[in-house]
Amino acid sequence: MLAHRWPLLVIGGNLVVLGSLIAWAMFLQSSGTFSWGQRLDNGPTEVIEGIVQKMQSAIRFDDQDWDDVHYLAPWLPEGSSSQQQAVDLYGCSFVPAGSYKLGDAVPVEVLTKFPNINRVQGGVMRADRRWLYAQFWIVAMVIPGALILLTWLTAMFQLRQVLIHGDVSVGRVVDVRPVKHVLPEMLTVTYEFRDHRARMRKNRHWVRARGALGIRLQNWTNKIRSEALPVLHDRRFPHWNRLLLPQDFLHTPLTRIQGLPTGD
Repeated sequence: MLAHRWPLLVIGGNLVVLGSLIAWAMFLQSSGTFSWGQRLDNGPTEVIEGIVQKMQSAIRFDDQDWDDVHYLAPWLPEGSSSQQQAVDLYGCSFVPAGSYKLGDAVPVEVLTKFPNINRVQGGVMRADRRWLYAQFWIVAMVIPGALILLTWLTAMFQLRQVLIHGDVSVGRVVDVRPVKHVLPEMLTVTYEFRDHRARMRKNRHWVRARGALGIRLQNWTNKIRSEALPVLHDRRFPHWNRLLLPQDFLHTPLTRIQGLPTGD
């Protein structure tokens, strides 16, 4: 049953695992460099004067154009003597486009306890993007992956319901074709049968090419007569059905029953 509709399991599992890892990484980085803006907002800060050293082309985020301003700001700790040499602080910030030009003086906010954390007053330290937050990856990958896994679980329990409580009917194989570009090798088998109300039903599903049913179906095109195999179907929902082998209804495998051949 675990192999039933296994592509859903693979896709859903990968989305959940990768999405969770990326979301965790985004959560960890949010407590590092990305939290500096919040730390400056909380203070305490002091404002010093800096000089614009470099400007890069404007970018757009939050529905606004921003300039990337690089600056140099000499900083002298509070309480230091005037004879002490100032420390040059280098930094960059995004400011509204057109606010400053190369060589302009800019007010720079400096976190008092950690002067390396600084920005242009009124600017932001980073381009805010939705994908930089863990919530984005949870919504974009984890939740869809969980829904796909839920669909796979539902399909698996449907199959369990059919295998345990389903009605048996004689089915006729209509077509057998290999599934391309899929590993492990799979066959898609099309068959028809009559349900408990004698209504003709038609369905198809994948079968492992290396399994007992797959090996038997691989010889189907070489047979002149139509292949008749048992089909289990749900009484209430006959479209839930599954093609099986006759030996699947035996408690003891055919190979262990004395006097019966091991082949078809």
